[in-house]
Amino acid sequence: MNEKDLDVMTVEERKVIDKLKMEMLNAVSLHDLRFYKQEIQRIKEQAKKRHGFFKTLQVAAEKL
Repeated sequence: MNEKDLDVMTVEERKVIDKLKMEMLNAVSLHDLRFYKQEIQRIKEQAKKRHGFFKTLQVAAEKL
C-alpha cells in the first residue's frame, strides 16, 4: 500500500487488507490469489470514492 492509499482508508479497512494479504500466502490456487487481490483493490477503490465524496461535501459546505 502506498501512503496515499493509507490516508483515505479507515483502520478497519487496513486491518481487512492485512488479513487478505495473509490469506494470499495460504492460497491454494491462482483463482484464490486473484480473488484476494480483487477484494483488496475493491476496498481501496471504495475508500478513494468515499474520500472524494467527503471532499466534495466539504467544498460544498464551505461555500454555504
